[in-house]
Amino acid sequence: MKGLMMNQYYSVEKSIWVYAALSLVVPVLLLVFFERGMFDRFAAFIPIAFMVSPALEVLKHEAKSGWSKYVATLPVSRPRVVQSHYLFFILLMVVGIVFAVVTYLIATQFFNQAPTDFYMVGMLNIIGIVFTSGIISYPLTYLFGAEKSDMIMLVGLGGAIGIYFLSSMVFFRFIDDGSIYLGLNASLLFALLFLLVTFVLFVISYIVSLIIYKRKEF
Repeated sequence: MKGLMMNQYYSVEKSIWVYAALSLVVPVLLLVFFERGMFDRFAAFIPIAFMVSPALEVLKHEAKSGWSKYVATLPVSRPRVVQSHYLFFILLMVVGIVFAVVTYLIATQFFNQAPTDFYMVGMLNIIGIVFTSGIISYPLTYLFGAEKSDMIMLVGLGGAIGIYFLSSMVFFRFIDDGSIYLGLNASLLFALLFLLVTFVLFVISYIVSLIIYKRKEF
């Protein structure tokens, strides 16, 4: 498992460090120099979205190098291969969340900024969107092959954004945006529910990917 994850890390090492630098700088600039509100939400989006990108980029590198087929000949169980991809995805997401918290602290402690609730809502929403992109991308990659990873990544990203906006539209059609429910405003309640649902679906996605990859013939 460790070897598989290290292989993934080294295949996208450069991208990870570039995105890490951008994840720490761009959100702080947005929080310091732009009006609060939507920019707070965008600032929260960036670290998590950027840091997870290399996890999906790994699929493209594996397809180009032929690793996706070669790994099937190694003395590594197929469940381990699938687990390593999902764990690498989660690991980079956690790093993105840490960066989002760090940029929040930098903005508040060093620049006396006070991000609005949009920042927390933005973090929760982007985690849900990122989970959704993984839910779509991984099973499709194992089903159709890493060679189609470019198209699958676009489908995953576009699908995740579309599902988010569709879910939001349906939710706020029945729930008043300005109301308070269970002590939470409607935006925060939606973000928590969206995150919970997508997390459960992400776990189901892992099980589906495992079944597909076990049955796959190379």
